[in-house]
Amino acid sequence: MSSPPEPAFSHDLTLKSLFAERDMVRDLIRDHASSLFPELQGFEPTELAASSTVTTDPVEPPHQQGRDRDLVWTLARAAAREDRVLLHLEFQSRPDAAMTLRMVDYAHGLFQRHPEREVYGLVVNTGSRPFGSWWCPVQAVAGTRGYGFQPGPVLDVHDFPLPVFPDARYPLSADSLMTGFITLARIQLEMRRNNRAAVDQILPVLRTWIVPLVLRSTETLRRAFGAWFRTAFGELLGDDPELRAELSKIVYIEDAEAVMYTISQALEDRFKQGEAQGEARATRHLLLQFVAEAWGDAEAERFARQLEDTEPDRMPSLRDLMADQQAGRPPRLHHNGRTASAE
Repeated sequence: MSSPPEPAFSHDLTLKSLFAERDMVRDLIRDHASSLFPELQGFEPTELAASSTVTTDPVEPPHQQGRDRDLVWTLARAAAREDRVLLHLEFQSRPDAAMTLRMVDYAHGLFQRHPEREVYGLVVNTGSRPFGSWWCPVQAVAGTRGYGFQPGPVLDVHDFPLPVFPDARYPLSADSLMTGFITLARIQLEMRRNNRAAVDQILPVLRTWIVPLVLRSTETLRRAFGAWFRTAFGELLGDDPELRAELSKIVYIEDAEAVMYTISQALEDRFKQGEAQGEARATRHLLLQFVAEAWGDAEAERFARQLEDTEPDRMPSLRDLMADQQAGRPPRLHHNGRTASAE
């Protein structure tokens, strides 16, 4: 028997556009930390430490394109902001026997950049089969140099109960963006299995677990959910006016077909907010975050020196930096309305 066809979009890039949103990671920690990593209860996301640049086009294939870089959030304890850790999110659509080596290698890279912060890794599986396990190194006895291994955290959509999907272990919160994500991901894989009952669940899921919560969130999260829905279930929209009307509450279908959603645009929104508030420090931070994503840490250090004492009108926008990246040149400052040559 032949394997089912691959979806017409990338699980990895689509999910990165969702989990680049603070509200998604907030609900992930609030509602699932107790089962995944109890020591992170009470933490909340503060900023992206690393992310991919993801471009989503719901109409023209390829539906997602992006520079591959894993998603890492800085988390801080609500009562003690100086107590910070890193959360590395790895998205999978199939089991991977090399996952332990990949997670440990990435954690080691993060340690080299942030030696003062502990690293927590989480595998998020939305594939057709349960992921299984990966092994996380742990200190065997506190204060010694010995270490062992224990199963690493996995958030697997197969583990959660839905009306037509039995054999699950964990309950879902009614007031959580994660519930909408998990249910849609599960419906999506059940549709690939030709489970027709799954299609009937889409409209109730939108009305109950996605639209009310997303409407209270940010515009960028609405666009991310809309783009995911448009690429994953777009063929249903023409046949179901109710479905189209419900989705239109969070994103205009026509706009979703015309706009290119990127994580960089979300960062630029925050960049503009910083400018409006006169927060030059926040502006520099976002610029350097993007430079590190696009060119690497060495170029970010060089550009940081250029930004020292730079006037606000000489700072480039994120779109300018994206243009520099696409042209194959280093990031540049602005000068009299035009980008200045790299110093």
